[in-house]
Amino acid sequence: MLATREDIKQDKNFEPLTEAILERDQPRTADLFFNMVARQGYSIGDALSVMAEAEAPFVQVPSHVNFRDGNIALVNNDHTILGLRSSASLLDFVPQEYRLLPLLQSVWYIPAGLDIWNQLLAKYPGRYAMMKGFDVPPPDYGPVVWQDDYEPIVEPGTLEQRLQAYTIATMSGDVKRAYGLFLGLASEECARPALRDQLRFLGAIDVQDTIAGRKARNTGHKSIRARAVTDLADFIGWDRSHGVFYTGMPDMAVGPLYYSVYDAACVLLNEVFPADGGRNLRQTNELPLTQDESEEMVRLLMTADGDTIWELLTTHLRNGKSIKSLGDTIQIGASELVLRTTEPRQFTNAQHPFDYCNTVNDWFRTSDNPNQARVLYVMANFVNDSARTCKLFNPVIDQEIAGFDFSSRSPQEILTELDEAILALDIQRTTALADAYLKSGADRRDYMATVAVTACKFQDDPHNQKITHSTFEEYLNNSTHMRDQLLLATARQLAGWVKMPGERDCYARFMKEWIHN
Repeated sequence: MLATREDIKQDKNFEPLTEAILERDQPRTADLFFNMVARQGYSIGDALSVMAEAEAPFVQVPSHVNFRDGNIALVNNDHTILGLRSSASLLDFVPQEYRLLPLLQSVWYIPAGLDIWNQLLAKYPGRYAMMKGFDVPPPDYGPVVWQDDYEPIVEPGTLEQRLQAYTIATMSGDVKRAYGLFLGLASEECARPALRDQLRFLGAIDVQDTIAGRKARNTGHKSIRARAVTDLADFIGWDRSHGVFYTGMPDMAVGPLYYSVYDAACVLLNEVFPADGGRNLRQTNELPLTQDESEEMVRLLMTADGDTIWELLTTHLRNGKSIKSLGDTIQIGASELVLRTTEPRQFTNAQHPFDYCNTVNDWFRTSDNPNQARVLYVMANFVNDSARTCKLFNPVIDQEIAGFDFSSRSPQEILTELDEAILALDIQRTTALADAYLKSGADRRDYMATVAVTACKFQDDPHNQKITHSTFEEYLNNSTHMRDQLLLATARQLAGWVKMPGERDCYARFMKEWIHN
């Protein structure tokens, strides 16, 4: 039975956690979570259940655009839920003694991620206010609760009819109805597999047509959010995941919503495959791309126009190429965005397509949804649009690393220097060290363990942990001969992306107080 907010509020740690979050006390919030797991015997899942419930009302927004001085202004997505999901997924990659570090970093961030709407108006302190250069004094009021919790809605009809009603409510931006219908379906164990699949699909198709010259864009965050909800529910247990649902689900229907690229893909495939619109291609197409075909596709993703990319995809689908092989190759293209980016602030335009493609490829691997071939076009458009917008037409790695020579270093020495280079935000040295390690043939698990810990030394930006898990997961599942690029992209992105100001307080506290206790 799905526990309610009132049920979870009875936990003895709920009120202290809520108080610490509302006081924006990051150390205390992390301390409380640590004590739950390390001293009070909570499982990580049970502790996350209470944590998500405590934060849920305060991380909502009313819209993802505002209108100021005649201009469209972007309202960022909540990152707390993707942080919790990414950190839970990183547990398998960090050494045992660092097991709680990813989680503590994600929990530490929560008090800085409240009420993004008002942060961007300099009316509430936090990460986004700081990014904008606003010095917001401690307020005598709390964050606005923009979306209320709602009762489950259970309507008559078949499961298919109820999923259709939920889909239409989401796509039309009816937040209250979509959230209520979701809760009604989530309360029924037999409905959860189909609900999970439909949520992941809805996230995958909600992506803007272009980032060029746009403030209004979601950069794949609906898909990232959808995966965070389902993965955390699986990790915690759906019956104890009300806080995850309240944190993540209302926003799935918060606009603007972008379905035009998927719409165009549907029109195209209905023309190309008139019998079924391409809905059987997952079953019928089994051939992998050849190495030459994969390399050509990656090159064209970086240099060609959008029509050329879609024509190439269509040709491959007509020739029986599998959705997995095409998705894996587009993922390599997304890594190439990272490997060609040199300006710190442009790494966001590489990181988001990569994370989006990861969520879609994960959905491909765990679902047999008949619409997957259509979503390939959305993936390819996102990667290609980012490449063209940022003018990433030429590779830069060979030229960057030409002046470095690490041939005298042992693999462990390289990993030690790699950690230092990433923390110094030295993009070129980081890339050269990572490249040297990977070309040496040394153990990939050691590489991933080292880089995962390094990623978790950065605080107040869950994307550092998210890109790390995305690249690792895709490396382990990618079928192309170019998959080492995915691990190279991890280190480069971590060194390249702009970091939040301030000291690494959470990591310092972990090393001093938490790691041995």
